[in-house]
Formats: sequence, C-alpha cells, structure tokens
Amino acid sequence: MKAAVYKGIEEIEIEELEKPGLTPGSILLKVKACAICGGDLRTFRHGHAAIKPPIVLGHETAGEIVETAPEVKNFRAGDRVIVAPGIGCNHCSYCSSGWQNMCYTRTTIAHHYNGGFAEYLLIPAGAVTAGNINRIPDEVTYLEASLAEPLACVLNGQEVMNIGLGDSVAVIGAGPIGCMHAEVARARGAGKVILINRSARRLEEARKFGYDAYVDLSATDGIEAVMELTGGLGANVVIVTAGTHEAQNLGIAMAGKMGKVCLFAGLPKSQPSIAFDVNHVHYRQITVYGAFSSAPRHNALALELIRSGKVSAKKLLTHVVSLDKIKTGLDLVNERAGLRVTVSPFIDELTEEIAGHPGVIVVK
Repeated sequence: MKAAVYKGIEEIEIEELEKPGLTPGSILLKVKACAICGGDLRTFRHGHAAIKPPIVLGHETAGEIVETAPEVKNFRAGDRVIVAPGIGCNHCSYCSSGWQNMCYTRTTIAHHYNGGFAEYLLIPAGAVTAGNINRIPDEVTYLEASLAEPLACVLNGQEVMNIGLGDSVAVIGAGPIGCMHAEVARARGAGKVILINRSARRLEEARKFGYDAYVDLSATDGIEAVMELTGGLGANVVIVTAGTHEAQNLGIAMAGKMGKVCLFAGLPKSQPSIAFDVNHVHYRQITVYGAFSSAPRHNALALELIRSGKVSAKKLLTHVVSLDKIKTGLDLVNERAGLRVTVSPFIDELTEEIAGHPGVIVVK
C-alpha cells in the first residue's frame, strides 16, 4: 500500500509499505479521507516527544471497513466509519466515567500505531472494544466525516463550559477549530458569537459563517471591542484557540463577572507559562478551564452535529489533496490558506463527493 511516512523533522516521504494484516480483534480500514491537524504540522516541523519515527501520521480518519478479525461482531466489511484516535484502557476510573482522554495508559493512533495518511489503516483491538469506532450516517460524506475528530475535541472543550441561552461567547482564533467552537456555541443557544483574530485574511474567510461580530486584532483593541459589544460587561464565555501567551492573556482579560475561560490551545513547552492579573480573576469570580483531546462519545455527537447541519462541514472544508500531495497539504495548513485541509488516498473515488462541496480546492 501507499503511505506517507514521517521520517523526522521536515521529512515525510511517500513509500510502498506492506498492507497491514489483521491481528486478533482488529479491523482493516480503507482510508477515504484523513484531515490534517495542526498537531500533524507541529510534529512535521518540530517533532513530538511521544512519536518515534518512522511512523505514519494522521488521526482524523474516515473510511470503509474492508476486513474484520473473527472476534469482531459489531462491524462488517462495507461499513462506513470514523475512528477516535485516543484509546483508553477501558478499566480505570477515567475510562469508566467516560473521560478516556484522561486515561493514564492511553495510547493513540498516529502516535503509538500507524495513522491515516495511508491507503489502509489497521484499527487495533483496543479501539474496537473501547467504542472508538462510529458508523457514518448516510447523509454524511467521507470528507465531512473526517472533520468529526477535531469537532469532538471542540465538544470536549465546551462540555464543562455549559454555554446557555443568551450567553455572549468570544472565540479567539478564526482557524478551523475557532470556527468549530463558534458553530457549536451558536448551536447551544449563545445570544452573541464574537470571532476574534489577528489575521484579517483568515477573519475574512470566516465571514461566510455569519457570526454576530468579527474583531480584527490588527486594527482594533480586542478587549475594548468585546466590552463595547457586550454593553461593558465582558463575555460570559471566552474560548482561546490560539496557542500564544498574548491570546491567553487577552481571553482572561475580556471575560465578564462569573465568566468562564477555556484555554483550548496549549503553549510551547519552552514557554508554558503566562502572567495574568489574578485580582481580575479573583474579584470577577472567573473560572479558567483546560481542554485536551476527546472521548469516543464526543465523536459520536460530532457526527450527529455534522449530519444535522448544526455544524457546517461544507463551509469548514476548503481543500482536498491526494496522498501524493501531502506536503502541499502541510504547506497549506502552515500558510493558513483556507480552513480545513483533508488528504484522500483514494481521491479519484471521491469525485462525486467533491462535486457536492462547491468551492473546495482539489490538489492531485
């Protein structure tokens, strides 16, 4: 089979690998679409402590089951599915309570096993038994389904935020994750959704979603803008999807009384700390949350939000590249061109799907 093999920093090559053989309890998936995550780009450019090359990256995977081990009873060849990449132990208190993303012995597709930037992916038995596989509804294409994994992470980040009817929600970062957060906030009944970004070009791309307000940090003071938009109260909920010190400080400063701030993006390990006004947090009773990855139940809900149209996958997906052009795809993500970029190892089989995504740019 053809695969994009990550060899080390700034090195990824298309190679012919042996097609994976089934192991007890496993499933063989024909990969139809695998979106490129910002984490894939960071690993490509800077490496990752938990990833030992050579390995196949890609963890936002949708495809068709082609073969199952005899022990597998709930799935069969021909099923269209997505795969949640994080595999919990299925026994600890976190897994038992539905927070598999917090499992201490969690393993991950594309970290500990080969990922989806290949024609075929072997789904290990642990993922099958832990509920990491969800069938794709008939109304949802493979391309749309490849966005379920990042959307699942967004749902994890918002679950504890408990956005309610009428809340003002400020999202810092107008990339695909920021737009997904804004989409979910609107679906949850937010009264006002404010999208904030320092790149005017990316903010312009996001205007097609029709949020209530757009704040360009290159031309406007973000805190003043949010205060004006909220009648001087500040935002009820702030979600920071940009992994910078400036963005995190900005998010805390624009939260109103009893506000909630989600630090969805991490910071570089070389500079993991921020300095913020503790009195602002103290006297306003602001709550600050972290968010990491997702649990399988979030993936199931993400698919339903895409199916129902509550989250517009068609607007989020802007580029589809063939496996041979994965470096071009990584460049597009690095240049922040468009929003979500998806890799298709069998791109010619998705001609009809692609035609149903008007405006998507195809690179073969």
